[in-house]
Amino acid sequence: MSISGNNFRLIKSENSSAHEQHQTHQTDMHNRLFNLQFPTLNKPLGNGQIKRSAADFQVIEHNAADWSGCGEHWWLKIEKTSSNTAWAATQLASACRVPARQVGYAGLKDRHAITQQWFSIQLPKVKTLPEVTMRLPDELRVIDDKWHKNKLKTGYLTHNEFIVRVYGLDCSDLAIKERLQTIIRQGVPNYFGPQRFGHQMHNIDQASKWFKQEIRVNNRNKRSLYLSAARSYLFNLMVAERIRSNHWLHPMGGDVLQLAGSHSWFADTSVSQEDMIHRLNKFDIHLTAAMWGDGPPQSHSDCAELENQIATQHPELTAGLIQHRLSPARRAMRMVVSDLQHKWLEDVLELHFSLPPGGFATCVLRELFNIEDCSAVNND
Repeated sequence: MSISGNNFRLIKSENSSAHEQHQTHQTDMHNRLFNLQFPTLNKPLGNGQIKRSAADFQVIEHNAADWSGCGEHWWLKIEKTSSNTAWAATQLASACRVPARQVGYAGLKDRHAITQQWFSIQLPKVKTLPEVTMRLPDELRVIDDKWHKNKLKTGYLTHNEFIVRVYGLDCSDLAIKERLQTIIRQGVPNYFGPQRFGHQMHNIDQASKWFKQEIRVNNRNKRSLYLSAARSYLFNLMVAERIRSNHWLHPMGGDVLQLAGSHSWFADTSVSQEDMIHRLNKFDIHLTAAMWGDGPPQSHSDCAELENQIATQHPELTAGLIQHRLSPARRAMRMVVSDLQHKWLEDVLELHFSLPPGGFATCVLRELFNIEDCSAVNND
């Protein structure tokens, strides 16, 4: 039986529509699963959509590098469109004719976005901008270059600036303004975002199977991904329990505190309760939760009991992290949102804010709205 062109297009359109509906359903299920396990502080004001196009989600990286103007590391500021960081690094290595290990960057950036971030190339064999630009794909554009004596690493990153457009909102501007003031005043839970765990928590499932030796994982990037996902998952569960028990911003016995803007932490015994609450309200210090590893958490008393209780509920994850000798650490449970502003582009809300290194913009957005990520539907 032959199929005419019009009928073929109709069948294809129906199949595409069915596929999009299936992907939307899967995305909704993933969001519900994430929201169920990791509650927000604030009830969402309404529904909205993000990432209808790459331009709807922009990230600009800022660092504290001291430009010496000399050295063996060529730093390039790259604007990349709909491209992940690792792929961009391999393209730069190829364009500069160096091994991939000689390319450095400070952190991963969203793929479905327009992002600006720095990369460093050690001893590039190709070191003129026109020749490098000619060798790069259209998705990558060089917008600045500097020379430095050191390779670019995470420690140089000071903050990330975000410009996010939200479509289809069904709530008032007054409600949005009030919620933004709440976020400025109290911060947001410093969860690892859903992208850390993969669709339907796939990375956690794979990590568990790997730790139990049900699968083999030889790829270095995947091993790193699964270890990071397992540790992030335990951290998120601890933050979620602190929120449920009303101890996210209220201290409990045995807490470990982190100095704002640093990776230094100290026991709560060195600070009086009154001083601790005062400094917490000023964003001078933050309460922390455990990043599980090969050793006990640095907390004690009630906090240690809570963290150990959550860890023992996931023995395969904790055993895997110990087996792979990850060092125990702490992470702030609260994320401060800086320079938070909003404006309307007709009926589209544009948010502008800055987050510290390691912060997820989705954790800000979910304190405002139920968000549908259109890139998850359009690119699956």
